[in-house]
Amino acid sequence: MDGVHEVGEVTASRLQVEEENEDKRRPEHKGRPLCDALHGSVHDRENSPMMRAALCSQVCKVYRFQTEDRRWLLVREQMSETPLSFSVPKQLLSALIQEHADRVRDVKELGDLSPHWNGLRHDVINHCNHLIGCYQETLAELDKLSTSPCFKSSSSKADRHLQFVPTNLHSQRMEVKGPDRSGAPGVWYEVITVGAPADHHQAFKHGGLRRLLRKHHRESSVSYSQDESCRAKELLASIAQLQPLIFGLAEELLSVSSELDLARLQEVLDSLMQETKHFIHALKDELVKSALLAIHSHYAALTGSHVHANGLLCENSQTDREDDGRRDSEYDEEEWDRAWANIAKSLDCIMSMVDRLREREGHLQEQRSPEPQESTADTKRQNTASSSSSSSSSSSSSALSRQEQLLPLVVTLRDCVREAVTKARAAMTFVVLQGALAATVAQGPVLIVQRRHAVFSQALSSVVCGFMLKLHGGLEDPEFLQQLHAVGVLAQFEGLLSTYGEEEGMLQDMEVGVADLSGVAFTITEARSERPGDLQPTLRGTWWEHFYTHTHLLCLSIFAETFH
Repeated sequence: MDGVHEVGEVTASRLQVEEENEDKRRPEHKGRPLCDALHGSVHDRENSPMMRAALCSQVCKVYRFQTEDRRWLLVREQMSETPLSFSVPKQLLSALIQEHADRVRDVKELGDLSPHWNGLRHDVINHCNHLIGCYQETLAELDKLSTSPCFKSSSSKADRHLQFVPTNLHSQRMEVKGPDRSGAPGVWYEVITVGAPADHHQAFKHGGLRRLLRKHHRESSVSYSQDESCRAKELLASIAQLQPLIFGLAEELLSVSSELDLARLQEVLDSLMQETKHFIHALKDELVKSALLAIHSHYAALTGSHVHANGLLCENSQTDREDDGRRDSEYDEEEWDRAWANIAKSLDCIMSMVDRLREREGHLQEQRSPEPQESTADTKRQNTASSSSSSSSSSSSSALSRQEQLLPLVVTLRDCVREAVTKARAAMTFVVLQGALAATVAQGPVLIVQRRHAVFSQALSSVVCGFMLKLHGGLEDPEFLQQLHAVGVLAQFEGLLSTYGEEEGMLQDMEVGVADLSGVAFTITEARSERPGDLQPTLRGTWWEHFYTHTHLLCLSIFAETFH
């Protein structure tokens, strides 16, 4: 086995292709029942719902080899097509369309931007819209096919609408069964054969993907993952919700301070404190701090630039440029922390002022309490009228005084919140836009990106088919299941291409397509029914981050629990 130590010999003394009309009176007819048993057991197993969902158009041959001791070694070869040749590419096209549509929506929601940032946004939108249009057309053409296709032949490899479909994808399966294992299943050897994943429609005049990416690929200066971009969008949504809520409660606090309802005043203050804490908890995020540093370092080379609340990049005068340059050079991580400290201090001042106002109001109410005294009716009426007039004047003056004392503190709180919002909005706008740029424009021209998606689709279809067959063959093998749970499976690609002419470009396409499979993960769940649609693998995820293929099994729940 290792090429060094001899371990034995296998002598194939006879090769016989079993034909249906073979004369059973031949001397070797004793092996025929064994062949029939093999064919029957395999036929039943291969017609399971999962295999019908993965394979179609099967062609089978059964052979028997007579061993040296006159016993029979049985071999069954099966070549099949697979509906996954078309179903996986169609799912991938739908996922890419949705991903790029979501990205267009995200950058459009950023609002007004400076000419520089707005130009970058238009680049992202144009890039995405072009791909969306192409992929919608391709998907529509695939849906127009009258029958359920399972195979793309070599003659169609350059068809524009079949770019995403693998060429000559077949399952080659062979079962070998020993002479003493007539009642036990044999050993399966499974190989997927497919034309090298390559974009024959665009051809190879300028080379394959590896060469094209080296020539055109440019990294975005600052790149953010999809998780970071999603968190940035959530923070922008929190800003839009919490800022007006805090400002409204601050105005309500001023309004209530003119009344004598101390309980209501405390209630509004408690609400203001709670929402401000939510605001701080939502936006005091390390992503905001790191993005602010990235903004200032990223645009330090842009002379005379200054970042505003919505990511607006404005041009200033020469004097302002010098001031802004000093501010940018002096920016550090503590500046963001100081913004939160200022909010907390201004809120503390408002709380202290409300406490003093409540104490003062309590003293005034004690002074206005009636004391028993003797007086005539006329004197009482005179004192009552005088007291009422004085009390009204005092109450009006007191209400005005309370508002005047709270107003500067409320204004300070709003200014501090507005400053934090300005910085957070600029930072999160930067994250979303840079993430969109890294996932689109930075990946190269549209034709190269489309080529890469098509090559990836061809490679993905073949590896999904191979994984399903490997899984089906190992469901009853505890060691295989443990291996699958611990480390997964190994997908090995071999090719027969040379490095001359167009074949070199095909190899370069294949190299990138296979490497992109490293971002694919499989999860296994229990199927809802035996219907083919419920047993087909489903695709979810995004191209820029990862794709996850869900392989649905109709099996015991213990298998699903094992993989969870």
